[in-house]
Order: sequence, then structure tokens, then C-alpha cells
Amino acid sequence: MPTKQLDFGFPIPDGHQLVFRATITTRNGRVLHAKWFGIRGFPILIRTA
Repeated sequence: MPTKQLDFGFPIPDGHQLVFRATITTRNGRVLHAKWFGIRGFPILIRTA
């Protein structure tokens, strides 16, 4: 079964890249794992240059 591409509802601006991370850290230092939310990774928009 092929995986379905998610629609994030916004275009990725020029000079940015979408990366996925299995964990993220909140401002208070708590680590959140994507698998706790039923996803493989959190999408994060980063500037490439």
C-alpha cells in the first residue's frame, strides 16, 4: 500500500526546505516523540540560505 503525501495547506517558500524529525524538544525541555502522536516525523520548515 503506497503512502499518501500529506497536504500541509501552505506552499513552501523559496529558500526554505521541509525536513522531518522523529523527536522535537519543547521550550521547557520536554522531548516529544512523533510515534506518540501516530506519525513518523514532525515537519519542520528551515531556511536553506
